[in-house]
Amino acid sequence: MNSLNLYVPIFPLPVFLLPQGITRLRIFEARYLKMVGIASKENGFVILFNRLNDDEVVWGSWVDIINFDHGQDGVLEIDVRCRSLVTIQHLDKDEDNLHFAKITPMPHWADTYIDSDTDNKDAVADIAGSLNKLFLANKHLDRLYSEKQFSHSHWVIARWLELLPLDAKVKENFVIKQGYQEAKSFVHTILFAPEKNKSI
Repeated sequence: MNSLNLYVPIFPLPVFLLPQGITRLRIFEARYLKMVGIASKENGFVILFNRLNDDEVVWGSWVDIINFDHGQDGVLEIDVRCRSLVTIQHLDKDEDNLHFAKITPMPHWADTYIDSDTDNKDAVADIAGSLNKLFLANKHLDRLYSEKQFSHSHWVIARWLELLPLDAKVKENFVIKQGYQEAKSFVHTILFAPEKNKSI
């Protein structure tokens, strides 16, 4: 991955987004309206999932704005797509209290095509089928993704990790420590564990 080092706006928000993930954000604070203006003309912005901490490496989701709209209440709504995860360094704040930082792209398994010949096809097919059903049942989610990749297991697992109602620390574990195989096994267990174990 390119070793570029960019200076971009930072949006602290507990939204977990992996590469190729899409979400809709409502923007109303003046400093974040300013952020949208900068991001749309330059190099996007970063959603900071975890808390700012000067003592350790901080990561975030580097996103591009792919759509603008206004809600019924007039609030600006933007759809953003994650282009990559990044590490965040040298955090600054401007006169409008908008954070900026230098970012460096970091590799993640969600960027990588997983060869289905080396994967458990039955497990992946089950997980992909469940995700497809979820999209069909949720029109808002279905419209966000004009292109879906249910045949690509890394895309399927990443989307499930974003959508499952899990503790933030659990999700972050699949960025910092755990790889694709661990993520796939985890998602499969969550989705298909016996009902008696799902409340544990």
